Amino acid sequence: MSIKLAVLVSGRGSNLEAILEAIDSGHLRASVEIVISNKSGVGALAIAKRHGVRSSVIESAPVKRVEHERLVVAELAKNDIDYVVLAGYMRVLSPEFLSHFKDAAGFYKIINIHPSMLPAFPGKDAYGDAFAAGVSTSGITVHLVDEHVDHGPILAQREFPRHPQDTLDTFKQRGLAVEHDLFPAVLEEIATRSLASLVKEQVRK
Repeated sequence: MSIKLAVLVSGRGSNLEAILEAIDSGHLRASVEIVISNKSGVGALAIAKRHGVRSSVIESAPVKRVEHERLVVAELAKNDIDYVVLAGYMRVLSPEFLSHFKDAAGFYKIINIHPSMLPAFPGKDAYGDAFAAGVSTSGITVHLVDEHVDHGPILAQREFPRHPQDTLDTFKQRGLAVEHDLFPAVLEEIATRSLASLVKEQVRK
């Protein structure tokens, strides 16, 4: 079946674009009902416009987190959505926010992508941290969000190598290519299977 998504963004929107292109090509049975950014003028908003997707800017800078989250939840409630997708959304979500998106199995229907093989290298500069640590292999994680930062049930992970001649930029670019392939693929898995089955499959690995 097709799933209805809301995508939260903060920046250039490369993962949003990968998702929308997968939808347009028929590789992802989903629709993006709304894109919400906590910053104005970011690249993700231009991408949403180019794909004909409705967007909304709810600035986070001038308000307290509790008020900003209240506004975001109110905007999401106006839309018929199945999942909230975090695509470069640089905000930590509170337990109060998460509580609005709990399913019958106890999972929060909020999906995040993180550029490391969690639990390694959580935080906002995972690429930089992994590169500085001298890893020979890093990876990408797609997971459900929970009350902790860069934590929660893992839906999929995929490794990519660091080459001896890599700069941080080439290392990031290789990782981003994995992100752009993995995120739509996991969302397509969610469209065809239950979240619980995906989580159980990862636990068995």
